[in-house]
Amino acid sequence: MDPQALSSLFATTYNPDPNTRKRAELQIRALSKEEGMLPAVMQIIGAEAVDQSVRQACAVWLKNRVERDYVVGSDSQKTDQSPVSAADRAALKSGLLQLLSTAHSRPIRLQLASVLRSMIFRDFPQEWPHYLENTVALLSSQNPQEVYAGLIATVEPIKAFRYRSTSTNLEAITGATFPLLLQIGQRLVANPGTAMAPEFLHLVFQSYKNAALTALLPSQMTTESIVPWGRLMLEMINLPVSLPGMDEETMEKHEWWKAKKWAYASLNLLFSRYGNPSQMPPSLAKRYKPFAEQFATTFAPEILKVYLQQADLYVTQKAWLSKRAMYFIGQFFCECVKPKATWQLLKPHFENLVSSFAFPQLCFTTEKQELWRDDTNEYLRRTFEEYDDYQSGISTATSFLLTLAKTRTPTTFMPILSFIQNMLTLETTLPEQRFGALNMVVCLSSVIMAHPVVKKDIDVFLINNVIPLLSSEVGYLRAAAAEVVGALEQRFVTWKTPEQLAAAYNAIIQAMDDPETPVRVHASLALAEMLRHTYVKDAVKLIIGKVIQTYLELAELTELDTLSSTMETFVTLYAEELLPVSAQLTSRLANTYMRYVQDVINLEGAEEPSSDAVEASENKMYALAALLKTIGTIVTAMDGSPEIMAQLQQILIPVILITLQHSLIDVLDHALDLVDSLTYNMKAISPDMWPIFEQMYKLFKNNVVDFLDEMLPSLDNFMSYGKEVFLARPDYREMIVDMFEVSMASQHLGEADRVNACQLIEAFLLNLRHTVDDKLPRIVTVAMKQLDTPPKTRSLRLANLNILINSILYNAPLTFQIIEGLSPGFSRSVFDTWFKSMNEPGGLPRVHDMKLSIMALCALLELDESAIPPSLKEGWASIIPAVLAVFKQLPEAVAQRKKLQEELQEEDDEELEDDEDALLLNHDDEGG
Repeated sequence: MDPQALSSLFATTYNPDPNTRKRAELQIRALSKEEGMLPAVMQIIGAEAVDQSVRQACAVWLKNRVERDYVVGSDSQKTDQSPVSAADRAALKSGLLQLLSTAHSRPIRLQLASVLRSMIFRDFPQEWPHYLENTVALLSSQNPQEVYAGLIATVEPIKAFRYRSTSTNLEAITGATFPLLLQIGQRLVANPGTAMAPEFLHLVFQSYKNAALTALLPSQMTTESIVPWGRLMLEMINLPVSLPGMDEETMEKHEWWKAKKWAYASLNLLFSRYGNPSQMPPSLAKRYKPFAEQFATTFAPEILKVYLQQADLYVTQKAWLSKRAMYFIGQFFCECVKPKATWQLLKPHFENLVSSFAFPQLCFTTEKQELWRDDTNEYLRRTFEEYDDYQSGISTATSFLLTLAKTRTPTTFMPILSFIQNMLTLETTLPEQRFGALNMVVCLSSVIMAHPVVKKDIDVFLINNVIPLLSSEVGYLRAAAAEVVGALEQRFVTWKTPEQLAAAYNAIIQAMDDPETPVRVHASLALAEMLRHTYVKDAVKLIIGKVIQTYLELAELTELDTLSSTMETFVTLYAEELLPVSAQLTSRLANTYMRYVQDVINLEGAEEPSSDAVEASENKMYALAALLKTIGTIVTAMDGSPEIMAQLQQILIPVILITLQHSLIDVLDHALDLVDSLTYNMKAISPDMWPIFEQMYKLFKNNVVDFLDEMLPSLDNFMSYGKEVFLARPDYREMIVDMFEVSMASQHLGEADRVNACQLIEAFLLNLRHTVDDKLPRIVTVAMKQLDTPPKTRSLRLANLNILINSILYNAPLTFQIIEGLSPGFSRSVFDTWFKSMNEPGGLPRVHDMKLSIMALCALLELDESAIPPSLKEGWASIIPAVLAVFKQLPEAVAQRKKLQEELQEEDDEELEDDEDALLLNHDDEGG
């Protein structure tokens, strides 16, 4: 194959003319199956004279070809796959490492590294026996480019096998390469000015961390290994890095800080997974307990000392730390709180760490200020998400504060609260610091409200230190104060006097009219938390229209799903007061929903959506789900008012239809819940609702077969309350039977889904008795097939049996005729299965099962003798004792059902305690 011609072909893939570009791509696809294609592509990649973009295109093609077709299994479902020939695979193995050592372009190296990982995963060691020998030779070279290739050749196979803890490949790879990696790392840390030092160290530590990800190899646990490796990592962390002229964002991405990140990550992994005996799960303790005990007393304190030094350098502004370094340091501090050996070292420093390390990360920053000024929606989104971003400074600081307060409560909690109190009361405190103190209260709210001494005076704290800030001249302080009220009220503040509660309530209500959107949002959420107070509940009743109006405006303005979710609380509590405006409220929510859906359709319709577009679409989906849940709460609250319900139905039909038509899977369950509520509450199906039924069937047929569980209640309602329409529409009847047959035959569904299908056809037979004789043969045939190979689960066996019992109740002579037509005497098998269920304890577990059997057995007693199959005549007399036996069990089943209903109601009424709020108030500081 001519490399020059092939190079021209790849160059043509950049041609602006789409037709020319497409022809080139098709030619490349045709050539890809020819032997010699891969060596030719490698030759182009290695040719420095060829344009960089062409070489990069070849590298991407090579990666995709190897990942897809290096080996094609016999079970492959893709008919267009053509495996890489043995000769081309051999050429790859003989030339890839050399190609890596000569590649100077980082994008090309990344593609070649992926190629290497795919090959190693399939060929090492049997098909590539000299791989380690070649890698060691590269690592031992005096040529930096070859050493770099050797480091890549080390880390990629480790990545390939890191999750295969039972494989011996990792031990073979690390045994051959890690001594050399250690030497390389030691040499570079001692001489950081060496060319490519940070890139090399990055790969050295990345290799170590990935090798230890799921299991620590025996060789890594020896003193001869752990001591020099640990020392190397600590030296890397202590190594001063000067990057003059760079901004923080650029420094975060620099190779020096990537190398430091992997050193931090490796040390943290060693301690958190393998070296902390007090936190080690039993499954790991069996293997690592001796190592952990030695590590916790010998190595962890040394790591902690270095981390404390780094934190001190950062606090005193003598050194800069990347966000990832801050995260790893904070996480290590958290891990050190409980073990005795490390806590004794950390204890003298905890107050300084709280005030100088954790607190600054919670203060109002320049970045927050810019968002507050320029994009309040983004400011709010980050406010709600930063606690869940485990790598953010907010999350790191919160974790550290919570760990201290919960684990070492007697020693740490009161000093932390004193620090907060001082920050809020000192006149010299800057607004951004006051914000940080309020943020600390939010972080620690669960601990504050679980502490018996602090909790009883929290109302005084709010009145003196927080409520006044709701009228601060600084907007972000007003927002933070409202957030504190909400966080503490969420855990039930007890107000000593009505005047204090009234003052807090009035301040929150006033904040809901604040000119700044974040203040209004946090005040609105705080009000919802205060509704458990009778005073607040009664006061809000007088202004509920205005409150709901504020929620609607904020929800539309910010698209925060939490606002829509919280609105449900008000709708549930004030259903009667909202009755006159429920249609208007629903219409407004529906209009917002339709607008968001259109946004999602536009975002997802883009040919190559950006990451920002994907994130925006996901955020819209959250908002859509919250809107549907709020609408559902309104519909449920308006039950008992047919006129209002009819209005809501007309408003919501377009909402439901657009959701089904565009298969919005993420909110489909909420839309189907709406269909269920509307059809059930109305106890009738209006003509305008039937297009929804048709769309549900289309959706089911369009690869959404696994949503039958969510569809089932609505389909049942359509049949129960729309019987006349089903009688007049044979196509509707066919849709139900088709859904049943497809679900019972689908290989993609489990037995739980088939139970739903059985319940669907049960509803069909019960609601349309004596009118669907033409469908009965298909229904009975499907059910009889299940008896040939009985289902594994008892629930499906019973559900399938209930179909046959229902069929007998529906039309016994026809059912027996169908069964006997399938196999003479088969009716006896059905009866044996049925009577066995009736006679064994729990065989018919539900009241429904028993009533169904009683009705069917009574119907059989009225059957003409000529309709009884010969195989059943001998035991026909046993029907009466069977009926009596089931009747005898029925009262107990009814009582059990009532008991379960009462227990479920009790669970709903209970306020479950949060175990996470438990404090170690008597924790011995000397304990582990």
